[in-house]
Formats: sequence, structure tokens, C-alpha cells
Amino acid sequence: MKRCLVLNVGLVLLVFSCVALAQDEPSDDWVKVRFSKSATDRRLVDKDATLVFDDSARKLIVKNKERPLDIGYDDVQKVVFDVSTRMRGGGMSQMVGGLAGAAIASTHVSHYWCYLEYKSPEGTTRPYMLEIPKESSAKDIEKIKAIFGAKVTMSEFPEHEEKIEKNTLKDLQSKHNLTVDDKNHPLPEMKADKALVVVVCPPLAARFQGKRGGIQYKLHANDRVVAVNTMGTYSFAYLDPGDYLLVSQTETANGFHINLEAGKDYYFLQDTFMGVWKPRSTLTRHSRELVMYELEGAYHAEWKTK
Repeated sequence: MKRCLVLNVGLVLLVFSCVALAQDEPSDDWVKVRFSKSATDRRLVDKDATLVFDDSARKLIVKNKERPLDIGYDDVQKVVFDVSTRMRGGGMSQMVGGLAGAAIASTHVSHYWCYLEYKSPEGTTRPYMLEIPKESSAKDIEKIKAIFGAKVTMSEFPEHEEKIEKNTLKDLQSKHNLTVDDKNHPLPEMKADKALVVVVCPPLAARFQGKRGGIQYKLHANDRVVAVNTMGTYSFAYLDPGDYLLVSQTETANGFHINLEAGKDYYFLQDTFMGVWKPRSTLTRHSRELVMYELEGAYHAEWKTK
């Protein structure tokens, strides 16, 4: 009987030891890291990476050859989660080509963006962007919330997509000249008496960015166009405070009603989707952190009405 009791106690201790060891082992997930191609080429690229939470060492680690990250939990200053839905584009659809490539490209995927700001060894604050797959997003979000607590923000906005009849846009027939400026990079500034609207049109892949003569993505504010982009560019506008119908228009029109206040800033993406004759776009509101990160990797769109 004593021998059995000793064995049982030993077995229990062994189980608890295994559980403790398992809890101490770092957990990892497949993610993508998004960053500029080089110090002289601001275009953003996505690369596969492994996200590791090392609780015993209190470190967040991203394993990637080109843009690795290894920081202590205490060095993280801010975490912002944001979600956008885009058309699956890029290399795979181009390599496959034909109807099969079109089918791959037309698939809509949700991007769970995780924006980090962390303190570097030099004492400066640096940004870092992760794309977390939908299937692991819930687990990773809860883990990050548990680690960083009040430093985590979940971006949520009240505006919802509305179907807009393109022919009802009063400035539909306006024509615009658009020049892609890949040298200068003006940044938006706040104005006390105006609402700042910033809009970025991300490319499906870096090689599509800022193509001359590309399709124009127009942003209508009530009765007039206030910004024009092509894939991989950004624009910004200063609007009087008030109620607006903001609409992104290419082949179709998509947008929502919103109240803009003086002295406040609003951030949007024009994402691309496959259309019948030309690409469609959707207008979605996002966090300042996500849109400004995309803006840093985009070219400025200089446009004027013909």
C-alpha cells in the first residue's frame, strides 16, 4: 500500500512538472511582417515570420531574416489591432495566371493588423507591423491583451459600408490629372478650423505601386471630389466641419455617412477588389497608426481637376 502511495505521489509530481515545463516553453505562430523594401525604397512588402511569446524571458520575438525583432515585454509602448479586408493579389495570382489566377486574386482575405511601438536600446520609439492570420488572431489577441493590458487598443468605428449608386454622385463626370510623386513625401498637419481627412490606396503588391496612368480611385465628399489616388499613393484634404457622405469611386461607388469635426483627424483606406471592367474599391475607416504606417510606404498623389 505504501509503495502504491509513493508511486501515485510521484506520478502526480511528474504530471505537474510536465505542465509547468509546458507553460514555460515559448509559444509561436506563423505571421507576416510588413516593412519598407530598403532605406531608399519606401514601398512596403510582406514577408513570412514566426511570432514567439517567451514568457519565462518576458520577450516578444519575431523571427524573420530581413526584419527580426527581439524586445522585452516592458519595452513595448503601444499595441493597436486593426482589421481590413482586401483582395488576395500579389505573386501567386500572377504566376498562375488565366482564370485560375483570377480566381485566386478575387478571393477576399481579412488582415488582422498588429501595430507595435517599442523602445529601442538607443531610447527612440520605433514602429513595427505584423499581419496575423485570421485562424490564429483570436488566440494571439488574447495573449497580447494578457501581456500588455492597458497598452492594447482595439480599433472600432461606428461607420458601416453603404451601397452607393454611382450615378447619384454630382461630381462623377469630373476628370483629373494625377501625378505620382515618388520623391517628395508631404505629411498632413492639423488645422484648428478644419477636419483632416487622410486616405491611402494600398497596392496589391509593391510592383503595382504608383504606376503612371493607373486607374484613379476618387474620394467624393458630398458634391465634389476631394482626393484622387492610384494604387500605392496617398492624399489628404481639409474639409469644413459637418455631415458628409464620403464615397470611394472607381467602377463602383462605396462609402458611408460621417460627421467630421473641426480640429480632428480621420483616416481611411481605399482597398482594391476585382471588378467587371476595372477594379472596385471600398472605403473603410481605420486607426491613425495603421493608415500612417501605410502612408509612410506610399507615394504622394498630386492631382488637379482638368
